Amino acid sequence: MMMRFLAAAAAVMLAAPAQADWQTEQREGYARASYAQGDYEVWISCRPGRGFELSLLDRTLSGRDFQGVQSLMMWVKLPDGRTDRWPVEVMQEGPSMSGRLVVSDFNLEFFRNAASFELDSPQTRQMFLSGNANGTGAARLAFLERCEL
Repeated sequence: MMMRFLAAAAAVMLAAPAQADWQTEQREGYARASYAQGDYEVWISCRPGRGFELSLLDRTLSGRDFQGVQSLMMWVKLPDGRTDRWPVEVMQEGPSMSGRLVVSDFNLEFFRNAASFELDSPQTRQMFLSGNANGTGAARLAFLERCEL
């Protein structure tokens, strides 16, 4: 059942045009920011009392580039060049991996003001995503409204 859902979701995402900015979704007790580029999509989500999670989906559904990946590193860069890093220990589940993201007010304000970001694996040196940070201000506001730090 879950694999059918993932296959259907991936088919819809593959048919959609590539996303250039962070997209935010929120509803009662939940907020999520996502960014898609090429074969990958990253989500940062939160729920009150459960904290934050970072998830990475291989939209080809192969997961082949995830072999040997035990953690991800999110690099968040400000316009002046300062960089914040967010390490995430991940577990792979088929074509996706996810893990708890430990963030503070400082990290989230950095994210809100960011110019760009990169997401890679320290173990395999695989770069999964790299792009602009347009839309991270809206994501920060959604996280403030829906989640507790």
